[in-house]
Amino acid sequence: MIKLKVYNINKIILTNEVLSNHILKFWNEVFSTLNQNGKVNHLMILCKIRYSENGSYKTLGPLRRVEFKDLELFKNYLIERLGIFTDSYEPASISEIVFTYVIKDGPITEKDRLLLEDLTENDKSFHEFNKMKLPVSMNPKDYGTIRGKSLLGDFIRYFVRSINTNRVYEIDVSVDQLVNKVSIIGASDLTWVDTRIDENLFKREIGKVTFYFLDGEMVLVKRMLPAKPFSRLRSNKNIN
Repeated sequence: MIKLKVYNINKIILTNEVLSNHILKFWNEVFSTLNQNGKVNHLMILCKIRYSENGSYKTLGPLRRVEFKDLELFKNYLIERLGIFTDSYEPASISEIVFTYVIKDGPITEKDRLLLEDLTENDKSFHEFNKMKLPVSMNPKDYGTIRGKSLLGDFIRYFVRSINTNRVYEIDVSVDQLVNKVSIIGASDLTWVDTRIDENLFKREIGKVTFYFLDGEMVLVKRMLPAKPFSRLRSNKNIN
């Protein structure tokens, strides 16, 4: 389950010290209930801030996996990311620090820890469905080259050709940009619906499966299982 931890702060400039204090607070509040009875858990975690002036959000860095012992690595990673922002933009006051996270079983890998030293943004990601790689994005530009678009009632229809796979996608994007209906034109006749839940999270309903993607990474899968038909029970009647 995807969870949120929101810390309201009263219109102050986000400094390294303020960020460090809230990371430590989050660590103590969330991880204190995990790793009990020798069981190891980790978090998939994303941190974003909300600006006081216009209420917009900014993600400090891509989704990362961490264990309890990775506090210093994660803290240093976010502080370095914050440094990139403050070098690029004028300092502004913020009203919230938001941690979006998913609790997962088991430890993380050394590759996951190396990502805590990587300050670059995520590359475009894909997921596999029926042996087909599909873009994990609600932006038509991430599917390939837009060959045409037209306004049709309450949605905009995009025709996009993928450079790598030579597929042609028909993508109907709602005017509010919250819902995409996607079709692959051709023999595969595959369709799905993407629904935006928030800035970094959307769900993809395809076939009998619903995928949830947080910052481009799959965090939850729900499958519709076939139900056995109910058989009607016969009532026993006493015959006099």
